[in-house]
Amino acid sequence: MTEPLLEANDLDVSYGRGRRARRVVSKASFAIAPAETLALVGESGSGKTTVARAVVGLVRYDGELVFGDDRVPLTPRRSRELRRQIPIVFQDPRSSLNPRMSIGGIIGEVWSTHPEIAPGGDRRTAIAELLGRVGLDEDVLDRRAAQLSGGQCQRVSIARALAQRPRLLVCDEAVSALDVSVQAQILQLLIELKTDLGISMLFITHDLGVVRQIADSVAVMQHGEIVEIGATEQVFTSPAHAYTRELLDAALDLVADHGTTTTGDEQE
Repeated sequence: MTEPLLEANDLDVSYGRGRRARRVVSKASFAIAPAETLALVGESGSGKTTVARAVVGLVRYDGELVFGDDRVPLTPRRSRELRRQIPIVFQDPRSSLNPRMSIGGIIGEVWSTHPEIAPGGDRRTAIAELLGRVGLDEDVLDRRAAQLSGGQCQRVSIARALAQRPRLLVCDEAVSALDVSVQAQILQLLIELKTDLGISMLFITHDLGVVRQIADSVAVMQHGEIVEIGATEQVFTSPAHAYTRELLDAALDLVADHGTTTTGDEQE
């Protein structure tokens, strides 16, 4: 049996302190194998984004996270090397890109921070090749985020993550703000990257249609707890928990009413 790349055991996350503390994730346990995509799904407020933030080190947690052979610190104080190996792609790509920097500068900054992984040779050529891998032309190099579409910005965010040579890519609602046609392109890109590079992914989403396209396995969250987890097809065809059945029924109703599960206002 393949050893997991990431393993979470009884993950708890609370916001606030003392009597005002509010637990938003309770006893969450899951594992992600090398080159596996685990989708974490649930309604807004279910705790799935908080799990993502704990995995990448943006919030403190209780319980245990093991990455490779190492236990991850409970606090956000992590080694630079660990942060490099687990980047995150956010829902709003524009807000995560420095508006004052060129796209080439944004990606090149990764290699300035982590010179040990910087490619040899001409830096501009290396950045252009990385942009090409995510489907962007070289002329994007000298532009800024405000000059790009939402889909292009998300491709830049993915390119920046790839520049870090990650082992686990965390995607937090990474396609939900995009037009459905652009969404399909980004999903296909992520699938290809997983296949070509062997990257594992934790994919946070509320969209079950997206889950079926990209995920090998799925964990369903309700009120901060994982209520069901298993292979994607198994969960979709034989859901064991009532809440999972509700989500699937709601998704089918949405398809019947609108002919699609998601829409957006960004064009690429």
